[in-house]
Amino acid sequence: MSATGRLRRSNLALPGEAFATRRKDDFYRTPAWAVRAIWPHLGAPADVCDPCAGDGAILDVAAERGARTRGLELDGARAAAARARGHDVVQADALAVSWGLASAYVTNPPYVFAREFLSLALGRRHTVIAFLLRLGFLASQARVRLHRENPCDLFVLPRRPAFTGSQTDNADYAWMVWGPGRGGRWSVLDVERAPS
Repeated sequence: MSATGRLRRSNLALPGEAFATRRKDDFYRTPAWAVRAIWPHLGAPADVCDPCAGDGAILDVAAERGARTRGLELDGARAAAARARGHDVVQADALAVSWGLASAYVTNPPYVFAREFLSLALGRRHTVIAFLLRLGFLASQARVRLHRENPCDLFVLPRRPAFTGSQTDNADYAWMVWGPGRGGRWSVLDVERAPS
């Protein structure tokens, strides 16, 4: 996900919102440093599913940490790239199929469908659910009930990710984490130093 500038409308824009040209399927690769920053707060899951796996960026870090990895990806080429990196990723629409069981669901969902992905994930209360989202996801009147009924732990990234290359995004981000014993706490994550 990325908060691209609001210059012109695209087919992925929500009603009343105008975004710059967005990438196909709202695909923005998650930087490894952002995944490494949240990992210690996930409880060392044995297996991780990313329902928006892309080319496997999140799963790469999970595998480095010893977790079994699998996922779903809408785009066939990206699913194949994730498989080539050693992850069990199938091409499928994660909003239309079962995600299967996992000890953690860790993802950077397409922002325009984040609420739909979260609604599906929250049905898995016995697992850890970690979504990388804009902080603005908390500040929507349309999502007030969702947040009140499903409070998360909030782990703020102290710097903005660069989803499209060297330039950082124009929004602030946090990992929002749901699961047993979670909800209502927040902290700022420790992250690796930015390359100079």
